[in-house]
Amino acid sequence: MRIQRYLVCSLIVFLFSAVVFAAVGDPRLDEARDLFRQGSEETSRRASIICREVNTVEAAELMLEILKSTGMGPGLPSGHYRDIVWEEMGKLTDPYAKARIELELKKNKDSPWVRAWTAELLGIYGDQEYTRTLTKALKDKDPRVRASAAEALGRLVFPDKNQATEKAVLALTKVTSGKHPFERTNALIALMKLAPEDWTQKYILATEGRAADKDGGVRCALLGALPELAPGQVEAVSARALDDEDWRVRLQAVNHLAAARSKTAIDRLIDATEDERPTIRLRAMDYLRELTGQGHRQTQGWRAWWKNSRATFTFPEGSAKGQKPTSEGETVATYNGIRVDSDHVAFLIDKSSAMREQLVSQGKSKEMFAQAQLEEVLGKLPEGVTFNVYTYELDVEVFSEKGPLELTKKSKKKALDFVKDQRTKASKDIWQVLEMVVSDPHIDTIYLLSSGEPDTGKYVHWNRVTAHLQDINRYQMVTVHTIAYSDNGWYREQMEKIAQATGGEFKWFE
Repeated sequence: MRIQRYLVCSLIVFLFSAVVFAAVGDPRLDEARDLFRQGSEETSRRASIICREVNTVEAAELMLEILKSTGMGPGLPSGHYRDIVWEEMGKLTDPYAKARIELELKKNKDSPWVRAWTAELLGIYGDQEYTRTLTKALKDKDPRVRASAAEALGRLVFPDKNQATEKAVLALTKVTSGKHPFERTNALIALMKLAPEDWTQKYILATEGRAADKDGGVRCALLGALPELAPGQVEAVSARALDDEDWRVRLQAVNHLAAARSKTAIDRLIDATEDERPTIRLRAMDYLRELTGQGHRQTQGWRAWWKNSRATFTFPEGSAKGQKPTSEGETVATYNGIRVDSDHVAFLIDKSSAMREQLVSQGKSKEMFAQAQLEEVLGKLPEGVTFNVYTYELDVEVFSEKGPLELTKKSKKKALDFVKDQRTKASKDIWQVLEMVVSDPHIDTIYLLSSGEPDTGKYVHWNRVTAHLQDINRYQMVTVHTIAYSDNGWYREQMEKIAQATGGEFKWFE
């Protein structure tokens, strides 16, 4: 281990001088540079694959140049290229190339995002050699870097414990008291992996009772990670979590209880069908139908059936297909063909220039059809529903800046006027609006309407949009339904992947 560490340290000392000899390096990198300069997604993808195949310090340097790029280049906005090169950076295997990524985390003073991303890469590589660097990153001034370093430490493979891992445990312990919820959560999860014998009870206490974390999102994320960290504790902790004051924790508990497939879990799932939050009630009933094959629509029916059947009940093999409710014969609000069952919803409406295009299947512009769909759904939703409306292009505009508000005739009219008055502009940043709305602890269901693929943003392609959406959603439990007004298969795929990442539904119109 010492010899291996010595070799890595020696590499870092002479790393930059190695780049001086680029002229005698692999000639394929010259091809990669030319491909990157051409500025298309296709050529950038080919260039990234070349860099991964060359798998040297110089290749890592070239990939880092793309990862660190910002603003508008000669081709597409930089986010497109970052998302493409990211796919290949995580596949580097050469120890010297990976050490160059490690050096970027140590030496980069300009961009906390680059430091966070390189910390994430070290976690993907998984080598115990990065323990010291990641432990030091736990003291970074930026909470995003500290959170990424904590998560990466939890992903490293530790065949043996040593002084470095002991220092990591001490540093992570301090981070559990940090101000940012992401760093606290990731530190606790990492400690469960590094020292489960010391942290299991503390971890569980952080989800419930007087010692619980004050942030409901943190309690939700900690509960969400429990099946991996302490599978034997999941059902008992989840059963108690149904009494949590935060709906996000209760919804996470319902998910776990369904996976438990036990009679005691069904006891509590039936209790959850009386939750004040429709999203939780409906989720619990869906799970009960899948687990039992029964089709009851009300708590009373479930209780009566269970009272008579509990003693002799056995779980069917696989997933039972109980009768699910349909919209036939009912007045059900739908938005672009997707049912609206939640009472805490947000509608995100594209206002980029592409919305001025014709929606062929509907015989009108995308913008006009979107306005009509919003008017229809707000007209069918019952008064009292909590809602908000956002429009987005490069910037985001929000109807109610103070947060979601109650649906009334007055607020409905104002919301429709708000959307109608927003002018279409050039490009759109889907990640920006998603991050903003998903992070709202009051909203449990989002309807994202777009003319297609994001044009720009911190994350553009679905690979990174969905990964970071899922990371945030550990704390939020939001379902994102997506609608694409596009006949472009590539654009539709972007929207479909976003919906899939949160268990949402996807619709598209030609």
